[in-house]
Amino acid sequence: MIHDFRQKLAFSMAERQAFDKELLKNAIVGCVSVEKTNEETDKTGVDYVATLRRGAKVMIDAKARERGASKYWKHGEPELALELWSVCPSADNPDGKTGWTLSESTGVDMILYTFAPADCNMFYLIPFQFLRMAFYHHCREWMRQYDVKFQSSGTWRSQAVFVTASVVLASVSGEMTGCVTSKVISA
Repeated sequence: MIHDFRQKLAFSMAERQAFDKELLKNAIVGCVSVEKTNEETDKTGVDYVATLRRGAKVMIDAKARERGASKYWKHGEPELALELWSVCPSADNPDGKTGWTLSESTGVDMILYTFAPADCNMFYLIPFQFLRMAFYHHCREWMRQYDVKFQSSGTWRSQAVFVTASVVLASVSGEMTGCVTSKVISA
């Protein structure tokens, strides 16, 4: 199944902004304001900037799922979209463009996953770099185990894998801890 990028973008921008801003303001301790970014900044992956009491800025990328997404959940819990390709390799573009989940150039601090209330009342606010590392280490395994889907803009296609939230969170947690070994120290 191929999804239309323009429809997804319109949904994400119009229907979720007020909800996302209020949710972020309440979820991030010390947050005094949340602002939607301008179009130029949005294109870099940063949808919102949360400002803390003492002035720190938290850059957030919001990933909203539309109503009805739960009918595709095969494991009885929310699935989180993890993008492998922003632009899939093709004859015209053999290198493609790496997906946001693997990006080493983004200024995003956190990813906010939300769902339509009819599907799930949970949200997930995940530190981006730990998510990136978890996806890097488990990408091939997850692509074998979970649904891989394409989305089309009309001129390019992107590709994402939809992994259950509990698996993603456990893997992110695993990236936050470790054992000091001679291999780690000498790196």
